[in-house]
Amino acid sequence: MSLYAVILCGGRGERFWPKSRRTLPKQFIALFGRNSLTQETSARIRPLCPPERQLFVAPAEFEVVLRRQLGPRACLAFEPVGRNTAPAIGLAAVYLQRQDPDSTMVVLPADHLIEDRPGFLKAVRMGAQLAQQGLLVTFGIRPDRPDTGYGYIQLGRKTAGKARLTAHRVQAFKEKPSPARARAYLAAGNYVWNSGMFIWRVDAILAAFREFMPEFHAKLEEFATAIGTRREKQALAHLYRGAPSISIDYAVMEKADNVACVRGAFDWDDVGSWLALVRHIKPDSAGNVASGLFVSKDSTNCVADSDSGIVAALGVKNLVIVRAGDAVLVADRKRLGQMKQLLAEIAGHAVGGRHL
Repeated sequence: MSLYAVILCGGRGERFWPKSRRTLPKQFIALFGRNSLTQETSARIRPLCPPERQLFVAPAEFEVVLRRQLGPRACLAFEPVGRNTAPAIGLAAVYLQRQDPDSTMVVLPADHLIEDRPGFLKAVRMGAQLAQQGLLVTFGIRPDRPDTGYGYIQLGRKTAGKARLTAHRVQAFKEKPSPARARAYLAAGNYVWNSGMFIWRVDAILAAFREFMPEFHAKLEEFATAIGTRREKQALAHLYRGAPSISIDYAVMEKADNVACVRGAFDWDDVGSWLALVRHIKPDSAGNVASGLFVSKDSTNCVADSDSGIVAALGVKNLVIVRAGDAVLVADRKRLGQMKQLLAEIAGHAVGGRHL
């Protein structure tokens, strides 16, 4: 069994404006240290999947930044247009099937932060063992708060593992809950956050596509015959023309009956907004968290990030202050969920064709 990593590099990451932009979304920026989240994801899985067994899937518009960050020898697959995770995973699966029909693929979003690498790798090894049984395996994260921003997985009976690292049959997938329901999930103890990470044999996921997305699967088979030929580019455009924009959860995982979940014991953060810095950077005595040069006086519970120069705060509280390139963001911490509306306003005032 050869294990390959499929690293999904789509997504816009609008909530990290102004550090992230349309041409440089959050998976390609450095939020914690010198490397981008994509580079960190690659390094994290490298002990199990060396670079020659890592495949990065992204919309074609990100080709330049991917080649710059990963180097000329990286294995890259470009979508004509982003269509959510199901088409991206299908595309990766047919490429891997051609290269190694007996391969197993671990699917990793590029924009997650995991600091416990040994714990993560241990969970992947367990998932790989389950995948050899033909199971479609997802990774669940033990919740530490009643978060309403994540989907949840209801766990069934335990099938493997011990202590904090266990595997279970999946009883149900749950949508992002209300605050009251999230508290109930946390109290119940058998619910985990849906991490969006998966592992399965290539033949098993293609069989699932054939069952649950038969029209798309037929196009995948047609595209597979064109790989490596002069028809490949045209066949890829045909594959994505009319392809549904749907997540792998909706398309396959919620319908299949051979789904298992590894409940990981490692830390995990999908880094959804600037408040992620609060979870990973030690605050000062006033509760302020900063990346870059930050000076404050009589200011509390602020989040600051600067890629150059000083961010200074005087007599304010509960703000997010970000300086990046030609833009500055000042926002109430409680209103970061409205970033999309703010960016729409900014787009209406764009000057000189700048990518905001």
